Amino acid sequence: MNSLRDISIVNMNLIPALVFIGMSDMLRALLAFELEERLGRKLTDWECQYFLQESNRKSEADSRQQIIRQWRQQLVGMKIIHDFVWEDNSRIH
Repeated sequence: MNSLRDISIVNMNLIPALVFIGMSDMLRALLAFELEERLGRKLTDWECQYFLQESNRKSEADSRQQIIRQWRQQLVGMKIIHDFVWEDNSRIH
C-alpha cells in the first residue's frame, strides 16, 4: 500500500513538469511562426531558449518600472502634503 502512495506522489510531482513541457512546446509553436518568418529560417532550440530568457528579463524590467512609477506617485503625494503643511500652515492653525 505504501508503494502505491509513493507512485502517486511521484506522478503528482511529474504533472507540473509535463504541463510545463507542453506549454513550452505550445509557446514555441506560436512564437516560431512569426520569428521564423522574420529570420527566414527555422528557430534552433538555443534561439527559442534565448527568446524565453529575454522575455523573462523584459517582464522583470517592466515590473520594476511599474514599482518605480508607484514610488514616484507616492513621492509626489508626499511632496504635496509637505508643501501644504510647511508653506500654507495658516489653514491648519
